[in-house]
Amino acid sequence: MTVNERKVFAMGAGSGILVAALVVGFLFAKQMRSVAASPDVSNQSVGARPSGGQGKQQGTEPGTTVELTPAEITAAGVQVAEVRTAALKTGIDAFGRVEQPESQLSSMSAWIGGRVDKLYVQYTGERVRRGQAVADLYSPEVATAIEEYRLAQENRKQLQQSDDTFARSQADTLVTASQRKLELWGVAGKQINAAATAGIPHVTIYANSSGTVVERKVTQGQFVNAGETLLTLADLSEVWIKADVYEEQLQQIHQGQEVDITAEALPGQTLRGHVEFIEPSANPQTRTVPVHVHLANPGMRLLPGMFVSANFVSRAAQATIVIPRSAVLDTGTRKIVYLARPNGLFEAREVQVGAPADDLLPVISGLALGDRVVLNGNFLIDSQAQLSSGMSGLYGGSKEFGGESSAAAAPATKSNGAKIDFRSAPNPLKAGGDNQFLVALVGGDGKAIADAHVTVTLVMPAMPAMNMPEMKSSFDATWVSGQQIYIAKGQAPIAGSWTVVVEARKNNGVIASTHTHISAK
Repeated sequence: MTVNERKVFAMGAGSGILVAALVVGFLFAKQMRSVAASPDVSNQSVGARPSGGQGKQQGTEPGTTVELTPAEITAAGVQVAEVRTAALKTGIDAFGRVEQPESQLSSMSAWIGGRVDKLYVQYTGERVRRGQAVADLYSPEVATAIEEYRLAQENRKQLQQSDDTFARSQADTLVTASQRKLELWGVAGKQINAAATAGIPHVTIYANSSGTVVERKVTQGQFVNAGETLLTLADLSEVWIKADVYEEQLQQIHQGQEVDITAEALPGQTLRGHVEFIEPSANPQTRTVPVHVHLANPGMRLLPGMFVSANFVSRAAQATIVIPRSAVLDTGTRKIVYLARPNGLFEAREVQVGAPADDLLPVISGLALGDRVVLNGNFLIDSQAQLSSGMSGLYGGSKEFGGESSAAAAPATKSNGAKIDFRSAPNPLKAGGDNQFLVALVGGDGKAIADAHVTVTLVMPAMPAMNMPEMKSSFDATWVSGQQIYIAKGQAPIAGSWTVVVEARKNNGVIASTHTHISAK
C-alpha cells in the first residue's frame, strides 16, 4: 500500500469513528431525557409520606374523606339515607326442562317367550290404563302347557267314577299343578278355562300400571324372549324439572326450597314445586349444576322436553342490615360506600355485602344501624376523591389551600345530643414533633361521657402540582378522669395546613363528630 493510500484509509477510518461516536452520543442523550421525564423514576422527596402514594391504586382507599359545600352537594344531587334492617326475599332465576319422573317409570315385560301376534298399543305417547290389554303372544311352551292342562282335566273326569282313591287324588294334583304352571307364566284364569275351546292358544299381556308410553320396544309379529321389555310407561301426573343453576348461586339453594315454575305451555299460570335433589356434579362446559324440582302436572300439559323458567324463592329467617344497590361502588377489588358526616364531610367506607335481593343488598360487615350513607351522587364524590386523593372541593380544588386561616380550637359541634370541644397543645402544631389533642365530650345532660371511642384524624389534601399525595394520620384518644377529657398524642409529619376530624363512637354508632383546620410549623 502506498503512502497516499494509507493517508486516504486513515482519514476514512477516522471519519467513520467520529460519525459513529456522534450517533451513539445522540441516542444516549435522547434515552437519558426520556428516563428523566418518566414519572416512575422522578426524584422522590424524603419525608413523612403514606406508603404506596406513588403506586397504582385500585380505586378509592377506605377512610378517604371529601368535604363539600351545601352548594356543591345540591349541584351533585347527593341523596342520603339512614341504614335500616329488613327481612329479605331473594329469587334466583334459572332455565329448566321437563323430564320424565324416574320414580314414576314402569316397564312391561314378557313373562314368557313367544311371537307378538297382536299389539294393542300402536304409538309412543299413547296413554294406557291399568289392566288394559297390551299384546297377545303365541308361545309354543304355553300351548304345550295348555294341552297338558286339558289332558289333566280329561283324566280327572274319567277317574271320578273310579274306586281308586289314590288315582283320583293324583288326577286332582295333576290338574292343580298344570293350572299353577300356567298362572306363573301370566296366563289369566279366563284364558286357562277357555283353553279347551280356543283355536290357537294366546297369552294376553295386561298393563300393570297406568301412564303414558314413553318407549315402545316391540312391533307386531316380532318374537320376544322371556323377560324382554315391551313398553315403558311414565306417570306424568307429576313431572321433574331439571333447572341449571350457576355454581356461584348454589349456596342459596337447599332441599325443600320453594320454586315457582312458568312455561309458555301454561300462559298466565305459575306452578309451585319444591327442590328434591341437587346433583353432585357440575357441567364443565356451562359451569352449572342440575337441580331437580318435583312438580304436580295438572291436565298433563307439561310434557318431557319442554323448556320452563324456574325462580328459586328464598326468605331470610331474620331481619338484617340492608342498603340500596345504588349506595355501593364496586371498584373490582373492594366495595365502597360513602358515609355522610356533619358539615358536608363524606367518608369512604369498605363494606362486605351478600347476594342482592331486588334493589337491596344485605350488609355483612362495615356498617351499623344509625349510619347515614349516600344513595345518589356517590359516583361524583368518588371521582373527586380519586382525582384529588383527598379533601378537595368538587368544583375547584383543595379547600385547605384556599386561604382559610387555622383555628386554635374547633367550635363545639352537637350530634345526637352529644357535644365535642377540641383544642391542641401546642397551637400551632409542632411539625415532626409530639403534640397533644384534647377532646371534651359531653352529653345532652351536660355530663362528660367517659366510655366512648374517640379518634383524632389529621388530613392534608393532595397537591398534584407538587406531586404530593394525600397524607392522613389517626390517633386514638384516652380518657383522663382527672381532667374529664380525652387526650390523644401524635405528630404532624410536615408543616402546613391540616384538616382535623374528631369522631366519637359508642355502641357501634357515631354519637358526635366535628372538623376544623389547624396549622403545623
